[in-house]
Parts: sequence; C-alpha cells; structure tokens
Amino acid sequence: MSSDYKSKKYIFIIILFINFVFIKYSLTQEKNLPQVKVQKVEKIKFSEELNLVASINANESVKITAVVSEKIKSIKFEEGSFIKKNDILIELENNEEKAILKQVDAELAESIANYERAKKLLNEGNASQSMIDKKLMEKKKLEGKFQEIQAKLDDLIIKAPFNGIIGTKNYSNGSFINPGDVITSLYDISRVKVEIYIPEIYISEIYKKQFFIATLPSINNASFKGEVYAINPSIDKETRTFKVIGIIKENNNYSLKPGMMSNIKLQLKSREIFVVPEEAIIPEDEKSFLYILKENNILKKQVSTGKRKDGSIEIIKGLDQNDLVVYEGTNKIRNGSEVVVIK
Repeated sequence: MSSDYKSKKYIFIIILFINFVFIKYSLTQEKNLPQVKVQKVEKIKFSEELNLVASINANESVKITAVVSEKIKSIKFEEGSFIKKNDILIELENNEEKAILKQVDAELAESIANYERAKKLLNEGNASQSMIDKKLMEKKKLEGKFQEIQAKLDDLIIKAPFNGIIGTKNYSNGSFINPGDVITSLYDISRVKVEIYIPEIYISEIYKKQFFIATLPSINNASFKGEVYAINPSIDKETRTFKVIGIIKENNNYSLKPGMMSNIKLQLKSREIFVVPEEAIIPEDEKSFLYILKENNILKKQVSTGKRKDGSIEIIKGLDQNDLVVYEGTNKIRNGSEVVVIK
C-alpha cells in the first residue's frame, strides 16, 4: 500500500472524527437549550354576555286619585280584578250636583223653547232683533252653566284610563278624600318593563331590540324572553351606569308582577379578537408581556390585554396575527434567548 493512499485514509478518518465530535457537541448544546411550546395567535369571534340584576315594572301604572274634595259614595271595583278602560271605579257624592243639573236642564229647555218662539215671531214681523239677541244670550248662558255642572259631575265619577289589574283600596265607602289622596292603583301588566342599569363601558354595545333573557328566582327561576325598548341617553355621575328599559311582551297568567327582582342575561354584539393562552402572559408591575418566537430566538413584547374566557385572554394591542407565542416554558427564557421548540 502506497504512502499516498495511507495519508488520504488518515485524513478521511480525522475528518470523520471531527464531524462526529461537532455533531455530538451540537446535539449536547441543543439539549441544553430551553425547551418551549409555542402557538400561533388565534383570531376568534367573541360574544360577551352581561349578567345583571334588574327590576320588573308594569307596562303602565297610575295612582287613582280625585280632583275634588268629597265623600266616597260607592266603590265599584273588586280589589285585584281585571278592569277595562272607562269602567267606573269610584263614584263620589253627587246628589247636589245632580239636583242643580236637573234644574239647569229644565231652565235650558225653557230657554230654547223661548228662543224658537222669538225667531218665529221675528219672521212674522211681531218681534224685534234685540229680543232675539236677548233670548239667544239667555240660552247660551244656560248651555254654559249646564256644561259646567256636567263637568263637575264627571269629576265625581272616576273611570279607568286603560285596561289593567286594580290594586287594593286605601279608603272605604263614606270616606272623605281630598285631591291627591291615592284611593288605589291600576296596573297594565299584560306586558311588563324591565329596568336595567348597565355600566358605562358598554354604552356603545347596547341597542334597541337587543335580545335578553330574564330569570325570576321568586318563581322557580322561570325564564322569559325580552328585548331592549328604550335607552336613557344620560349617564349617572355617581354609579357610572345608564338606564335601559327592556320589555317582555308576553306575561301569561300575569305571573310577572311589578317590583319583582330579575336576573338578566344580555348578549352583546360579537366581534373578532386575538387571543392567546392565559399562561403565556408575563406580568411585570402593572404591565403585561409576551415572549414571541423569531427564528428560534425569543423577542419580548409588551401587550395590552382585554377580556378573559375559557383559559384564553384577549390581546388588544401589541401582536400581529402571524406571531408565534410562547405559552409553556416562559419561566426558563428571557429576551434574546435561543430555544428549542417542542410539540
């Protein structure tokens, strides 16, 4: 075997040895690098649900009072019963007014007859125009007096302004009442309104006809569908909330009553957001950071976070959609670290 051949053989062996050592060294070094798991930033549709406490109110309600001082002659309603619009609820003493009206009615009838006779005489040339004017004036005065007494009689009869359930009475037959005294109350609860106070931060996410579910603890957690009916444009300076009125259109058997407490679930508009696993967040003081993988090296980024849901957290600012976020092994790395990605 020639010396040249031997030299080449030795050189080849040395090269193999060097490669072996280098590969072994590289593998050793790789094993010593921090191992991390990464995940691409996820974009999802997020729909938040507000859980609030609200009060049930009647669709319409009115306190039944008198506008005059008088004694109650007769209460015509049965407490807790259904009342139709224009049903007579209370009749106050009106004998004097009825007597006066009867007298004025008779005087008016006579005045009308005298006026018609005077017109006939005028046509025949047996009466003057001044006489006709005088009779007409008398008739108009009596018509005005009749209307005045009739209005007083109307004030002594109190009628229902709308269909509804009548409440309990505060006075009995024979009681003397003054203007403003509440005799009873009338409630329209064929549908009910829901008074909800919503935090100011959600003011741009509430809109008319927005769907909600009302659950009533007092009636075995029965649920009712409702929708937003009106939004108060003013914010309460002390509570930083704004009032929303919802409406539940079906109140079967009048099971929903004014004053009841209700738990409200209000679905907000869905929106697309970036989310990462909660464990990926690195809190420092009052700031939040993430570790981003860039060609096997770590880049530390400050981010702004938002809502949390099911183990994920919203990233409002600081990330790109294609970023790879470290969510496991964050305690072993820092900005600029070289890492090994494992599955």
